Amino acid sequence: MTTSERKLYLIKKIIETTDIDLLLKIKSLLEENNYVLSDEKPTEVNEPALKYEKNIRIFSPAEQRKIDQALREYENGECISDEEAQKEIQAWLED
Repeated sequence: MTTSERKLYLIKKIIETTDIDLLLKIKSLLEENNYVLSDEKPTEVNEPALKYEKNIRIFSPAEQRKIDQALREYENGECISDEEAQKEIQAWLED
């Protein structure tokens, strides 16, 4: 597949998708350029490169935003216990 063909294929898939998380991930990859370049091997998957400094994992801005949001939700009590979640799941499975 040529680069032009790959671009057209990706554009078509992006237009067809309704998955907002996927679209945000694509946007993040394109804007932050935090991905590993492949050697055009079709069996390899491009994943964001993990960044470490002195053996400490450094989160990308998108990852840090998600962590911050989760912490805010937890601090505001916008969560349920594991026990409550298990009860809800069990109720859904019984329906």
